[in-house]
Amino acid sequence: MRWTAVFLIMLLVLGLIPLSVLKPVTAAVPPKTVQIVASADAYSSYKYGKYYRWYSYHEYKGKYELALGNTSYYAKQRSYFRFDLSEVPSVASIQSARVCVYVAYIKYFSTPMNIGIYNITNHWNENYTNPAPEPEQLLYNTTLQKGWVCFDVTNYIKSRFPAEKTFSFVLKLVNESISNYAWLYSRENSYDKPYMEVAYQVPVAVSSLTVSGPYYTSSPIGITSTITNGGESDVQLTYVLTIDNRIVKNKTITVPGGGQVEETYTWFTTETGLHTVKAEIRGEGFSDTASTVVNVQYNPYILFASLARLYANLFEKEYPGVQSLYENFTGTVDQLQKCGVDLGDIKGEVKAINEEYAEMQREYQRYLKIRESPLFQHVQYSYPITLHIRKALFLGRDVERGIKKALPVLQRTLERVLPSCTAPAGNQTSNQTNTTASNVTIAIPKVLIDLSHDQYYLSKYGYQGLVSDIENELGWNVEVNLKPLTYDRLKDYDVLILTNPKEPLTSEEIEAIREFVKNGGGLIVAGDWYNHVNTESLNELLQGTGIRFEKTELMDDEENSGKPYYPFVGIYNRNCLITKLIPEGWKVYYNGDTLIVGGSAVWVIRGFDSSYAVDADGNTVYEKGSEPVVAAAATFGKGRIVAYGSSKAFSDAYYSRYIRSNWPFLKGALLWLVGQS
Repeated sequence: MRWTAVFLIMLLVLGLIPLSVLKPVTAAVPPKTVQIVASADAYSSYKYGKYYRWYSYHEYKGKYELALGNTSYYAKQRSYFRFDLSEVPSVASIQSARVCVYVAYIKYFSTPMNIGIYNITNHWNENYTNPAPEPEQLLYNTTLQKGWVCFDVTNYIKSRFPAEKTFSFVLKLVNESISNYAWLYSRENSYDKPYMEVAYQVPVAVSSLTVSGPYYTSSPIGITSTITNGGESDVQLTYVLTIDNRIVKNKTITVPGGGQVEETYTWFTTETGLHTVKAEIRGEGFSDTASTVVNVQYNPYILFASLARLYANLFEKEYPGVQSLYENFTGTVDQLQKCGVDLGDIKGEVKAINEEYAEMQREYQRYLKIRESPLFQHVQYSYPITLHIRKALFLGRDVERGIKKALPVLQRTLERVLPSCTAPAGNQTSNQTNTTASNVTIAIPKVLIDLSHDQYYLSKYGYQGLVSDIENELGWNVEVNLKPLTYDRLKDYDVLILTNPKEPLTSEEIEAIREFVKNGGGLIVAGDWYNHVNTESLNELLQGTGIRFEKTELMDDEENSGKPYYPFVGIYNRNCLITKLIPEGWKVYYNGDTLIVGGSAVWVIRGFDSSYAVDADGNTVYEKGSEPVVAAAATFGKGRIVAYGSSKAFSDAYYSRYIRSNWPFLKGALLWLVGQS
């Protein structure tokens, strides 16, 4: 009984509520706002208050302007504007409308200008109109100020739209007896043009148009149009989607009363640049559009896919060589360890090479795993694929560089210790430990190149070729010195390279270098031709070695690279271990002085039979056929010295032809200096 009463009361209450209150809330069509630039504008005045004038605009310093105000010279200056609202749908409900102009100049700010906007007829044109259209109804007035000034014309537009879609107005002083004037920008100006801003609603509209990025070529770009029906009845309409005026979708749809419909489209394009996307609806008595511009960029994933293929091709081409080199490297390390050799200075490099090789293999396997999966077909996955194969490629190159630097050191050590192993490496078992070579520790020679004495050729032409050859072919470490030479600094190195010093060596430096060599260090010292060779410092340094530099210049009229003072040299002392790496018939680019060799020192390289030498006065010091000495070697205490008459030979001069041709000699000299010849 109780529930029956409650039910009857509810029916009674509900019966008292209007049905409209119980209706579901309908979707509201959002208002749209458009800015419509004036389709025509002009201004008029009366010169001296008597003579009528009409102007389409006034040009001043590249700006196009309209006059407004009143002066004794130009009276009743009025500005005229026409706006075409044909882009606003006829079924639209106008929410607001205002005319906006940009005020560029006001003569007197102390005299306020109360400007009114009046409707006028459309019977006028920019070129010439006589008589000028008369103001009709004052629609809105405001005080003029610099910058944008807007006039509300909402009620006037509402009262005439859509029966009329073209509207003309005049701006003028409400009281034209006031003396003041202003300039407004006209529609011909390049910016800040006069416009009418109209906000309106339509019963059915494209309420939103969304183009979802990223905007890349050959990648899906999503386009979503939302069509909203603000009325109560269902509406059937035609929906058209265009891209750059090309129809991509055209269909008939029904939008329920108070509801929305979403239309989607997936767009693929291969064209970069700006593209206009436009959604349009057409129905009985209404239409609406929405558009947007998107900037499509070149798809980086396509680039990544191309790079992945490039890196893969390079890796697969280079990998066999890296693998072969790595096998040689690991085999050499295994043999050294079986011989009981301590890897010493090279232990860290061996560890790094093994770790990089293992990481290279892992990255390549990761690349293969993705490539063999269905994901490989999606262009978006080209980025991680590229990362893995690129990393594998460059790790492989790092491994190759590391091995090429370390392997020569390992192989030379193996050659030295292999005869002393208890058994040949091929006959040893993994359990055998060598006892004879167990006291051998690999030490990587360190080379110091001096640049603290204004060495001309190395500073001007560079010395990267020399450094690269020492590091990559010998596997040694190279450093450059920019400070005064002291024994405490030199004792940490195996070889000092000292090219011709423009700034003289101090007595302390000479003593430090000599002490370094006496205690087992290696020294390469180089001169220059007579105009530049510092014989004072160099000969003081070499005192007691049997080698002296001369203030001469080697010449050769037959064997040269273009001038007699750029001779070739190529007679080698084959009894000297330094020359063992120099091929037969090898010619060397040379530019420098000659040497005197005596005592226990030995000559290493001479000029050809056609060469000769001159001094600073042009006197011939060595005749043709004398084969002047240009390179020599000597021992000094526990150390060794190689002297060469050309500092240019150590530089990258002449497109690196000097260092390239001199390297076989310099390589042999470096090895001899550290006792590895």
